[in-house]
Amino acid sequence: MKRHISHSGARRQQSGFSLIELLVVVAIIVILAGIVIGALTKVNKNKDAAQTKVTLKNIRLKLEEYASDNNGIYPVGEDSSSAAVFRALSGDPTGRGGPPTYDVYWSELNNNKNPALLGTVQGKKVILDGFGNTIRYRAALDANGELVQDVKNDADFDLWSTGPDGEPSDLNTPGTLENEQTKDDIWD
Repeated sequence: MKRHISHSGARRQQSGFSLIELLVVVAIIVILAGIVIGALTKVNKNKDAAQTKVTLKNIRLKLEEYASDNNGIYPVGEDSSSAAVFRALSGDPTGRGGPPTYDVYWSELNNNKNPALLGTVQGKKVILDGFGNTIRYRAALDANGELVQDVKNDADFDLWSTGPDGEPSDLNTPGTLENEQTKDDIWD
């Protein structure tokens, strides 16, 4: 008869992971998640910037159409928000989202199919950029037909976005400033 001798000094082999192995796996997952989240954030910023450029181009085209029907005159606003642009292109003279009573140059402003396009500033409807900030607009002529000194472009109006940081947030700050707040601005 054979006997089974038990070796009391022999180690039993355990199945499973040690605490160190689990911590290493968790650390790797956290690092990979950080990389993926960083990449997605960059993709979203690029998407927002591209959407802003498309919106600026659409506004420019619609403003040219508006001016051709109005003897070359562009809308004039009280500040650099896009409230005057909304009123002119939507046909809503109140600027509060009412039914149009004038010519409509951009019908998308009057429906709710793209809610990210419109916002409200001081009770007036405005057109938003891809970052959720009001598009900035300044006509080259004021309501009296005088030249506006702050116009940056050699055109009939300035059209720009304050970029991802939304700075400067003051609607009366000229966009022609060259400082840290305006370095990321997107101009049309």
